[in-house]
Amino acid sequence: MQYRHFFWDFDGTLYDTYGRITRAAQKALADLGLPVSFGEVYQHVKRSLHTVYLTYAQPHSITEETFMKAYRSHSESEGPESMALYPGARAFLEAVLANGGKNYLYTHRGYDSAFAALDRDGITPLFADFVTSRDGFPSKPAPNALLHLTGKHALPLENCIMMGDRDIDLEAAQNAGMDACLFDPDDFYADYAAPLRFFRYSDMQAHFFP
Repeated sequence: MQYRHFFWDFDGTLYDTYGRITRAAQKALADLGLPVSFGEVYQHVKRSLHTVYLTYAQPHSITEETFMKAYRSHSESEGPESMALYPGARAFLEAVLANGGKNYLYTHRGYDSAFAALDRDGITPLFADFVTSRDGFPSKPAPNALLHLTGKHALPLENCIMMGDRDIDLEAAQNAGMDACLFDPDDFYADYAAPLRFFRYSDMQAHFFP
């Protein structure tokens, strides 16, 4: 197969976590005197927390540092039980290995939080390497973390693909010189020109491993 090395985003790609992220962002805004409905916050969280900040906090002269501090005070108030693997995710990860490939995790999420979910679900051994926020790389769409992993493991870029659910995931891959695939279960990025787009893992697996 062309792709042997699959780079995975965590939130919204492997795990359905947007509910907990939205609730934490909503509580952070409320702490700052900015009550906003769950539905409104969700639409911006799907883009990024930075978008939430720009939309609601910045117009009130609140710094992003202040907003993120408020967010972090709530971000881990829910345990890993509110992180659910998407149906078919485990089977796809296993199919990568069964076909001679390897999986790599690249997430902005913290190390402890990410591994609490991976370990609980018994999928940590399915990954060859990991990058989390603890590693201190610039955020997506910067390519630094992807280039670190491909350089560390001497991976040919033509055999690498980034799997993500947001435009910044795909743009990080493009900036690193590798291909990318959009997992878009809500059809949120209907207007985004993704080279590969799937709504279900079953369809995605059938494409890559027919």
